[in-house]
Amino acid sequence: MYHKPHAPTPRALRQSGAISKQALMLLLGVVAVALIAIYFLFVRAPAEPVATGVVVPVTTPEERGDVARDLIADIRSNPDGVDFAEAFAQAQEYQAEGRLADAQLLYFFAAKGNYAPAAFELATLYDPNHFSSENSVMDKPNPSQAYKWYSVARDGGIESAPARLQELRVWVENASDEGDTEAEQLLLRWE
Repeated sequence: MYHKPHAPTPRALRQSGAISKQALMLLLGVVAVALIAIYFLFVRAPAEPVATGVVVPVTTPEERGDVARDLIADIRSNPDGVDFAEAFAQAQEYQAEGRLADAQLLYFFAAKGNYAPAAFELATLYDPNHFSSENSVMDKPNPSQAYKWYSVARDGGIESAPARLQELRVWVENASDEGDTEAEQLLLRWE
């Protein structure tokens, strides 16, 4: 019976005298360098972005909403309690100034606190019937979010919220009829 011989290990070669100590060290060095190269090429993400020809615009703190985040932290730390009306008023100012990320973050913060006017404004930003890329940091409307925040606004007593919900429902039904699966899912959740 023929057995295929196994390749000798570096230790076996060294013990048999078939390989010198210097050659063994060289072999181990080559293996180490190969493993390090494999790690840096395939496993570890590059530390610096690789130039791809795509220009990524540098964003300002206002474009990232940093100012709003700082303001929210200040509002939350108020010992007298959170003033969602203050956040809403500041959001309106930021929106008028074109600081959309700051405005949207503040609307969201106040809406999460069940401040109905903020919920209504936030819903308007998401509503496909009222969506404008000039007034939003999003690239497209989100009818599910519009439904959610209009519902909060309605429950909070905003008189125009039920009419907006009805307009949104018509849009969702039309989109569903055209095969929009997100619209179909929203119809299933509709009250």
